Amino acid sequence: MMTSTYWMTYLKIESRTLWTIFCVSMLMVSQMVKAEDTNLLAAEKMLDAFYSFDQPALTKLLTPGDDADRVLYYQAWAQAANYRIKKRRPCVVNEEATILCAITVFDDFGETLDYTATDTFYLSVKDNKVVAASFEGDDPLVFSVLYVWMRVFRSELFDGACKDMFEGGDTPAQCSKAVVQAARDFVDIF
Repeated sequence: MMTSTYWMTYLKIESRTLWTIFCVSMLMVSQMVKAEDTNLLAAEKMLDAFYSFDQPALTKLLTPGDDADRVLYYQAWAQAANYRIKKRRPCVVNEEATILCAITVFDDFGETLDYTATDTFYLSVKDNKVVAASFEGDDPLVFSVLYVWMRVFRSELFDGACKDMFEGGDTPAQCSKAVVQAARDFVDIF
């Protein structure tokens, strides 16, 4: 009789312990999901500000630094090239806990060179602010050919409007417009 009582008590203790571990685990997962959701919302807000060309709102969502400067440069560049959203996918978190946001856009470059491109932002968020950001586009080969052509036949752009393009330059709108004009000249020649 004593043995069965012992096992019943042991099983009750074990089931309580297991239940406690389960509850604590679920609470931790819930907190992780909540933090992930909050970070995704902050990333989506950043994109809202970026593509509505609301620089003050965008600035408030970015932690000051080189990444923020590049994002703000790109926003001014995009505004000058008349970026318009064609398709905006929800941001997602990848295996490295980086937030990826992909947005397909129409712009003056694509209209001139006959393509659409997708911008992909890679973001890290902490306390509702973007603390790290990078981005890349999937522009086709023709945009790379245009860039090389500009280096040869419009090299003055890189000493003027496009000096330090995306790396500390301070004339993103003028650079963007100059590149659009170069693209038009390129298409007229070829």
